[in-house]
Amino acid sequence: MKRIRGRGRALVALTVVLAVFGLLTTGCIGMGGKVAVRAVARGVPTAAPFFKQAMALGADIAVGKALADFSGERDGGDPGLYGGTRDAGRCDKAKLVEFLEKPENRGKAQEWAKTQGLDGVGEIEGFVKRLTPVVLRADTLVRNHDFVKGRAKAFDALLEAGIAVLVDQFGKPAVQCTCGNPLKSFDHGIGDADVKFDDRNKEWSSYDSKKVTKVKPAPKEEPVEVYELVDVEEPDSGLARETGSDGTDDEVLPEAPGGPSEGPSGEPSEETGPPVEVPEVRGLSLEEAQVRLEAAGFEVATAEEASDTALPGTVLGQSPEPATQAPSASLVTVTVAVPGGSQTGAPPVSGEPTDGVGTGEGTVGGQDGGTGEVGEAGEVGGGSGSDGGGSGSGGLFGGAAEGQ
Repeated sequence: MKRIRGRGRALVALTVVLAVFGLLTTGCIGMGGKVAVRAVARGVPTAAPFFKQAMALGADIAVGKALADFSGERDGGDPGLYGGTRDAGRCDKAKLVEFLEKPENRGKAQEWAKTQGLDGVGEIEGFVKRLTPVVLRADTLVRNHDFVKGRAKAFDALLEAGIAVLVDQFGKPAVQCTCGNPLKSFDHGIGDADVKFDDRNKEWSSYDSKKVTKVKPAPKEEPVEVYELVDVEEPDSGLARETGSDGTDDEVLPEAPGGPSEGPSGEPSEETGPPVEVPEVRGLSLEEAQVRLEAAGFEVATAEEASDTALPGTVLGQSPEPATQAPSASLVTVTVAVPGGSQTGAPPVSGEPTDGVGTGEGTVGGQDGGTGEVGEAGEVGGGSGSDGGGSGSGGLFGGAAEGQ
């Protein structure tokens, strides 16, 4: 065996030290073997999402009595693992494909496809068609991805129950509906997760470190054909949803699958009621919007967008959209104007993002400090760019887009 002597041995030792230090400082592995995990609350956008939340790609929902009373690793095809609603707008697959088809979003589409393990953007449409919209019934560990400086940036995350996701034919979460972020499996043990809450993603009332779930995909030779979901609007019943469908043709089940659907004993559970119309609050002050939405029976969450034209505190967008139906006591997220250059991590509202690059320094939503995240035109630090509207034709990047 060849021995390493003198300077060579020192270099090897230094390399090992630097490698370990790198793992610690990047947040991959913390002291004691713990893995840093960001808490992602229902209705709160991530630091640099692939989509702007105001594009209404999807909407989260308070799960109320449908909150799961299970934890640990669960098989992706387990009856009752997920919840669902009969509202196809909770996760709009067509909008997801339409966005990724736009020529100005080609860079995002390429990163999105690569993260999903696809051979190229040409496989996106078929891949999305095979996905199924569901609602998380338990706080769930995943590998999430933001879009930063033209690249998909991975981070481990704990998604709050009530977040809408698309799952693949093996029950594995593949897309976070409200922002289009691609999701992968959490590659560590549940006990290794060191969950971090922050000012935007505060610890939610139902959080229990002992009630965290991780999804184990169903065997490849046994893909899920029909998902048996708990109806989160009527949690004593269920929905049978064919894989790849949007929920509009669900079969109603007389009983909730997977046993009782009540929340954990001794803990308050959020209630949801029958569908009501979401009032229009765009253009109002945040205070006026809260009064109007709460009077209609909704909970209110806020996101922020830098604006040089709107008065600070003015509501620029809302999700779900006004005049749509949503369960009473469910969550409506309003995007509020803050002074230009003061963006705190919420995606902008008007138009649709491009792959342009802004410039400047900033912080993003308390999740990634330091240099401002870049990747969408003019979103951070006073950068500039134009939002491309319109639509493409002829398949993925098969035609020119018309600007709006």
